[in-house]
Amino acid sequence: MGYRQVIIKKSEKINLKDNQLVIVKEDSSIKIPLEDINYVLLEDPQTTITARLLSELGKNAISLITCDETYNPTSITYSYNYHFKQLEVFNKQLELDNSVKDEFWRQIVKRKIENSIRVLEMTSKEEFPISKLQSYAEEIIEGDITNREGLSAKIYFRSLFGSDFIRFDDDSINSALNYGYTIIATAIIRNLAVHGLNTYLGIHHNSKINNFNLAYDLLEPYRSIVDLFVYQNKDKIIYPLSFDFRKQLINLLNKEVIINKKKYTIDYSISLVIKSYINCFNTGEIKLDLPLIIYE
Repeated sequence: MGYRQVIIKKSEKINLKDNQLVIVKEDSSIKIPLEDINYVLLEDPQTTITARLLSELGKNAISLITCDETYNPTSITYSYNYHFKQLEVFNKQLELDNSVKDEFWRQIVKRKIENSIRVLEMTSKEEFPISKLQSYAEEIIEGDITNREGLSAKIYFRSLFGSDFIRFDDDSINSALNYGYTIIATAIIRNLAVHGLNTYLGIHHNSKINNFNLAYDLLEPYRSIVDLFVYQNKDKIIYPLSFDFRKQLINLLNKEVIINKKKYTIDYSISLVIKSYINCFNTGEIKLDLPLIIYE
């Protein structure tokens, strides 16, 4: 497993040589060993990429993310049949009982709200929203059928970004949030493939047109990390997002979170969350190891 996120803003061609990613720009080139790389984010639509490189990226579990003209990620490649027991893992996913999924979702929503509370304690510090979210966190039942997640999100975003803020509006803050969420979701998708899990089969998300239901289930507790960063830098955001700001959002993968009282980078912590999910198949223990945001 690598450790680097490679962002290619401008290049003529990317190819493979001596098991290295070669980035060609004008009369110069940059070489990066494949073993060092986790993700390649390609922003230049004019770049030529060789089939040999695509093949080796897949063999090495390196995800290639391509972007549109506004630099928003639009596609991701990930390894095909990378795991040696793909069918066994898939069958265990299919057999997962709905009551187990409901309990997993309760744990996910609870940790998401707990992280939202931590963000508000570091930012707006408004007593009523914090108190309300604390009560919601204690009221969650299996499957969150009373929708404490949705109620919390409405209060949370208004406290964080103001009463006029509307999630999914076409503005700079929403653009930054969406970009950050997508980057972390991409890291989750890659890790799910590495561990042999099917991304269609979600815990709570079950959209027929979403190839990554499971990834967006596991994304929920991580969203607060993006929210906090965007809040801290909201006065610097321009739309479309600047290259420097996009780099900082991608670098959030190196930010630390707490799992079981130990600190890990977000990128590494994702594998721990997924392993705890798989552990349920083998031991029957219905417990997810979920990230807790660190106070700053």
